[in-house]
Amino acid sequence: MSHSALSHAAGITTRIRHFVASAWQSALHRPEAPSAAFLVLLVVVLSVATPGFLSAANLRGIVEQVAVVSIVALAVNQVILAGEIDVSTGSVVAVCAFVYGNIADLSGGSLVPLLGALATGLLLGLINGAVSTYGRVPSIITTLGALFVYRGLVLLLAGAQVLNLAAGSRDFGQGSLLAIPVAILVLIGLCLAMDILARHTTLGRNVYAVGGNPRAARMIGLPVNLVRTSTFALTGLCCGLAASVMIGQIGQLQATAATGLELKVVAAVVLGGTSIAGGKGSTFAPVVGALLVGVILNAMTLNRVPGTFELLVLGALILLAVSVEGIRLRFQGRRPVE
Repeated sequence: MSHSALSHAAGITTRIRHFVASAWQSALHRPEAPSAAFLVLLVVVLSVATPGFLSAANLRGIVEQVAVVSIVALAVNQVILAGEIDVSTGSVVAVCAFVYGNIADLSGGSLVPLLGALATGLLLGLINGAVSTYGRVPSIITTLGALFVYRGLVLLLAGAQVLNLAAGSRDFGQGSLLAIPVAILVLIGLCLAMDILARHTTLGRNVYAVGGNPRAARMIGLPVNLVRTSTFALTGLCCGLAASVMIGQIGQLQATAATGLELKVVAAVVLGGTSIAGGKGSTFAPVVGALLVGVILNAMTLNRVPGTFELLVLGALILLAVSVEGIRLRFQGRRPVE
């Protein structure tokens, strides 16, 4: 081989090495990198220590189970990035699920019930956003009140109702395409849509700007209230979508449906690496966090840990993630909350 050919090959090798090193460094600095690394380590440990964990059926079950949490968490991630929080998602999903189920009972099919659930979620999300931003009520208070109001409506209007969904209306939970569950395809599609929103739209960029420094965002003319309200509306839409998947998976619905879902959603977002202070995070952080929560809860089930410990574990995970975030912000010289 000639000297020029050797030099050319060496140049290509060097460029490949630099590219791999750059990609590795970029991956390490992503917000979800620590959670992803811990998730991989946890999977390895559980694969050795817990019989049946690594089976294809169990792993597929974990992904399908976290689909509902991930769908909602992807939207709540935008709310938190914008400097707000939404803890009403469990009740919003329950309302949307009953709308879906009742429409499906009347009309059959999946498309019309889906539209009804999406419209209901959008309306409830807009209410949350308008009260919080334009009404100047702290979002934690607004959505905590909404959590009880929406759940109270479900208990009042459908407290004794048990919906059994016909097979023809369970496409989003039981259907599959090319042997891939529709629920997982919906999650993948939503991840791609959220990534496009964050990277290639004005709204996506404004979310980070508003969450990072709302005062500066107002000074340069960004519509802070509109941006934040939009994230609540997006969360409502995703709650409608998640409700369609959830009721399709379980096939039966009671007034207590989705109770505690908001805890799993918040845990997924903060464990995934999104800053609770707003302005810092990534599109895929909540999915990593949701998988982490799903793996932990699945391991508890396989190891026969009583279900009464679930809330304790979720609360501890949230406190741990927020505490670590607060310590990190203090080391960086920033205030933990805006």
